[in-house]
Amino acid sequence: MMKTIPVLAAKHLGVIACPAGATLFDAARMMDEEEISSIILVDETGHLRGILTRTDILRAALNHPDDWQQQSCSEWMTPEVVTVSPTASLWEAAQLLQEKHIHRVVVAEEDDQGLVPLAVLSARDILYHLVRS
Repeated sequence: MMKTIPVLAAKHLGVIACPAGATLFDAARMMDEEEISSIILVDETGHLRGILTRTDILRAALNHPDDWQQQSCSEWMTPEVVTVSPTASLWEAAQLLQEKHIHRVVVAEEDDQGLVPLAVLSARDILYHLVRS
């Protein structure tokens, strides 16, 4: 069943994003308020630049206990984000999670300036559909 379900059927459109140059404190506050474990980092035109997770912020806080809050997200983000197209299936996304040993992929659409993030699909989202199919 998962082979035929498109990724966007499993997730509502929209991402919680912040500028790649924002501070870790700003990103951490947004993640806490939205109750999410990662945040998408974008440039001024809304194109994908990276992803920042709770673990990245924790690593920064442990390495820079006195000033982690002022550190830039771009210094701690993962710039090589694993993405899938909006037409990919849940099956394809699940395979990527397993192959890359990651917890989430970004659903993104390419335009003439780069990738525009549309949604974040997590292992939890896929598990939800596995249980219900």
